[in-house]
Amino acid sequence: MKMNKFKQMTEVICYKKNGFIAFNISESMINQVINDVYLEDLERPPKNKLRKIVFKDFCGLDITEKLSIVGKLIGRKSMIDEEAIYQCMLDINDAGEKITISKLANLLKCSSRTIHRNMSNDLKKEKTLLNNAL
Repeated sequence: MKMNKFKQMTEVICYKKNGFIAFNISESMINQVINDVYLEDLERPPKNKLRKIVFKDFCGLDITEKLSIVGKLIGRKSMIDEEAIYQCMLDINDAGEKITISKLANLLKCSSRTIHRNMSNDLKKEKTLLNNAL
């Protein structure tokens, strides 16, 4: 897009009565935004923000399905599953130490929240049994 077209589009968007914005923007701020955006490489996402995924209203997906889709699209793939957690629990138990969530998280190089999220009730019971056996 050429600079003239880009300026025209920006002026339409920045005119409060058109309904795109909720407040007035000064002319100098508009020019600064035009220069910053026009010179930016739009093929590369900003360093400090991930791309956003917007779902249509009333698309019929619940929050779990939406989060699953977002996780697949942004590329986060958790290698932490029940089997990995159970194996770490056995390793800690074999070393004669008490099994804790923080020890599991350190061994698997993840957060304790990830352990809680992926730990089933059966694993929690097994953890209690292994700790009581010490």
